[in-house]
Amino acid sequence: MEGITIRNLKSSEEKRIEVGGVFVEIGLIPNNGLVKGITKLNEHGEVEVTCSCEAGLPGLFAAGDVTNVPEKQIVVAAGEGAKAALQAQRYLQRI
Repeated sequence: MEGITIRNLKSSEEKRIEVGGVFVEIGLIPNNGLVKGITKLNEHGEVEVTCSCEAGLPGLFAAGDVTNVPEKQIVVAAGEGAKAALQAQRYLQRI
């Protein structure tokens, strides 16, 4: 990688920036519409989860950037997703 070209969405002005690497971030607002009003959200709009990915209601599990897990990285979200899936499976086996 040698650089990136960015465009101002309001003015359409383009600018080239010489860089050796890029970390892409797509936003900080959790996509919580599915559970808003159903389970507890913190002051940032994140779903409050336990270390087992339980989201406050029996059978409700959450993972990834929508949760209060501190690191918002794809590798963390993938691991949390695996944990949530395993917990959901255990929950379904018990009912």
